[in-house]
Amino acid sequence: GNGTSAATAKVIESAESGELYFIDHNHAGALTITLPAMKAGAYFKFLFITDFTAAGTIVINSKDNTAGDIVGSVFEQITGGSNADSAVQLSPAATNDILTLNDDIDIGSYIECFCDGSKWIVSGHLSVSAVGLAAFST
Repeated sequence: GNGTSAATAKVIESAESGELYFIDHNHAGALTITLPAMKAGAYFKFLFITDFTAAGTIVINSKDNTAGDIVGSVFEQITGGSNADSAVQLSPAATNDILTLNDDIDIGSYIECFCDGSKWIVSGHLSVSAVGLAAFST
């Protein structure tokens, strides 16, 4: 992302494995991030360096775009909340290939993507205004 300007899509190449991406996206449009073809050991981290409060989305998908490509879980904690104000968004192993993050995610939140050669395993921690802002889908 590039701040409050319109989103710029990012297609990640295999040679970029291991990179840390700073997410500076606070725009009503969608920022689409496409992970490269699967390769065992590939890894990417996405770190929010600004608050994401505009009514937009961040979409992380797989270049292979096949059901079951993206699995894992994302922990969401309401900012200033207690343990009762948290949730884990879980992706069933065989169905999803997209992770969508909706607005109201705080600076310092992150998503990590690891590849075992046959799927992308996603984990992360989001400081949010409400649970349910991370959603796995097809």
